[in-house]
Amino acid sequence: MISDILNPEVAGRLPATVWCMLFVLLCVLLAQLGLFIFEKFWHTRMAPVYNEVVGIMFSAIGLIYSLILAFVIIAVWDDYEDLNKTIAEEADMLNGIMAHTTTLPDSMQLSIKTAMISYCRQVINDEWQMKGKDAPERPSAIPSLRLALLQIEPSGKREEAIYQVVDQDLSRISDLRRKRLSYVRSQIPALVWFTLQTGSVVLIVFSYFLTMSSEWLKRISLGFFSGYLAMCMFLIYTLDRPFSKEVQVSSQPYANVLMSLEQFYAVNLR
Repeated sequence: MISDILNPEVAGRLPATVWCMLFVLLCVLLAQLGLFIFEKFWHTRMAPVYNEVVGIMFSAIGLIYSLILAFVIIAVWDDYEDLNKTIAEEADMLNGIMAHTTTLPDSMQLSIKTAMISYCRQVINDEWQMKGKDAPERPSAIPSLRLALLQIEPSGKREEAIYQVVDQDLSRISDLRRKRLSYVRSQIPALVWFTLQTGSVVLIVFSYFLTMSSEWLKRISLGFFSGYLAMCMFLIYTLDRPFSKEVQVSSQPYANVLMSLEQFYAVNLR
């Protein structure tokens, strides 16, 4: 349900806060509509003693649900931060390759760094726009870097040691790239999503059975309750899709590496 409403293709380029408010407003209106329908067809007035029982059960179910919700929020936030660290580490490895190749002859540097430019451009222009179903089908840009390295014949032990270090860095970049692309797909299992969505609906419907002295007070309380649940669900959805337009992780580390590589490339072509 949420994935249909918050589809990035539908969201376009509007800020995440705007879509969050619209989603919250929609959920609040649906909850109020549900209460209206419930009161229209539920004619029996619940006694205060039953209201106490319902209140206790509602508190118990709400506690269990809140623990699950908190656990999922912490998990997706950790994944989001882990992705940022992976991106930073991959960019550091690329910078490390640049640093290691500075002592090589210009012709060798040009061959390796041209391949690195191609890799950074693919990351920024193609891989940042991937959808979950596309990730496994996209070829890696790493083989072009490794091929450029294998075509160079080291002229001494120093160059051979540099090539070994660069080759190790390329292997690490391959692992980091694979890890980064894994976040293109949702990290939350479908069963967990079903539990969260069903739990939200159950809690809202269960709150209809609570009686209050004022009808307006009940509707206001329901509005705050359903709105807060909607914000939590929106937060989980956006953090679980870090490459979507709402809270997209930054590709600036790769852009910085690309800028340095292109500057070197421009200087050597003069």
